[in-house]
Amino acid sequence: MPTPPAAAEGTSATFSLGGRLAGVKVGLRLDSAWRSYFTVLDVWERRMREEQAEPIRWMAGNRTGEPGEQTRSDLEDWARLVDCGVIGLGN
Repeated sequence: MPTPPAAAEGTSATFSLGGRLAGVKVGLRLDSAWRSYFTVLDVWERRMREEQAEPIRWMAGNRTGEPGEQTRSDLEDWARLVDCGVIGLGN
């Protein structure tokens, strides 16, 4: 029978913007490995727009060699554009 994690291991801090999403630029990071996450972000993006937030998607590329350097550069550019970001579900 599986053993559930201890309470301390099963919890994490919750992030809050401390207000409404209106006017907030929210970065949404994707990569090609987890295709079902595209569907999740489609829903979240629609809901964010309903709240007058501005979702800004970024597709992560390769992590090594010359393409990796381009990915890091693109990531830095994207990070400067957004106020906060969703980079995954943490599972």
